[in-house]
Amino acid sequence: MRISTLQQYTKGLNSIMDNQTEVNKTQQQVSTGRRVLTPADDPIASTKILQLQQDLALNDQFQKNMTFAENRLNLEEATLASVTENLTRLKELTVQAGGGTLTITDRQAIAAEAYQIQEALVDLFNTRDANGEYIFAGFKGADMPFVQNSTGRYDYEGDEGQRYLSIGASTTVATGDNGKELFVDVEAAKNTFTAGINPNNTGDMQVNPGFVVDEEAYAEFYPDDIIITFNPESAVSPPATNYTVRRASDNRVIDGLFNMGYTSGAKIEVAGISLGMSGEPEPGDEVLVKSSPKQSITDTVFRLTYGLNTLEDNPVDSATLDILIEDTLTNLANAQASVSEVVSRVGARLNVIENTGNLAADVKIVNQDVLSKLSDVDFAEAVSRLSLQSYLLEAAQQSYTTISRMSLFDQM
Repeated sequence: MRISTLQQYTKGLNSIMDNQTEVNKTQQQVSTGRRVLTPADDPIASTKILQLQQDLALNDQFQKNMTFAENRLNLEEATLASVTENLTRLKELTVQAGGGTLTITDRQAIAAEAYQIQEALVDLFNTRDANGEYIFAGFKGADMPFVQNSTGRYDYEGDEGQRYLSIGASTTVATGDNGKELFVDVEAAKNTFTAGINPNNTGDMQVNPGFVVDEEAYAEFYPDDIIITFNPESAVSPPATNYTVRRASDNRVIDGLFNMGYTSGAKIEVAGISLGMSGEPEPGDEVLVKSSPKQSITDTVFRLTYGLNTLEDNPVDSATLDILIEDTLTNLANAQASVSEVVSRVGARLNVIENTGNLAADVKIVNQDVLSKLSDVDFAEAVSRLSLQSYLLEAAQQSYTTISRMSLFDQM
């Protein structure tokens, strides 16, 4: 077989390049600590490595979600513990206010503390997390959930949404509870009502929370609502501010309260409830009295403080006060039960997060161990291989040098 000079050079150069490639690859393995540098090195291992890396990245995201959920739930648990303490203090004040020897001045002093507790409760209801979101606002985390309206009552401006977060491939956990379920939809001691003004009113007027003064009469009227509408002054003679009281269901006038003369601050008694209005209403303005089997915590405290501040030391008001005290104690007990139930649910969620986190940590260790076995280089073997490859490269270089100097003319 004939071997040309070009073939000699090419074969020698290819041998050097092949050995140089192997040396470079081993050097890169040693420097990076990775056995598989490209999918071509080990296609099966490369597929498994990619899958394990994706699983570990997903595990890290789940860990972040668990940390966020745990922090938020711990904040909710601490907040609800403070709410419970304030409700306990309110119960103590309510019992104290029911003492038969207290005067209205004594009750007003109790009402002052109850008012401060109400403000503290509202601050708790409007608690925000580390991201500045209100934790009891449902999906409307950017908006303050409990806002005071013109009557002095607090309205819930959030929604009934509940946020969930994935903490595992098939595990989600609620990261909070909405304020409507917790603090608004509290079972009332008896069927009750809320009084407010129509937001479309044009006049300047207020309405007090009102009281049930005749439980049988209100029980018979319930669950209908009441609409108090102010008529044009010309509806009576001589012209004056006047109103008409109707049922919301069929617009019938109640108890003959038609074109009644209005005096600011005067009480209206209808369907077993007593209600006071003040200010200067305009024709067409309305007061809305809505029946409900539930009463929010803020309404319970609002009605209590109003009663302690205004109910006089006379037999009629004393009877109303007795009903108010009894209902308030029951309402506060129901509120505590509602909060306690949610605290239990929060504790259960925290347990789920802890158990899921422990399992995820164990899986992560296993995945990291398998990934290490598939991708990490055996340094002892790699260094030994590098020494051999370096030797072979050097031999190839020396052989090439020797062969490249050889010529057939040397044999002549």
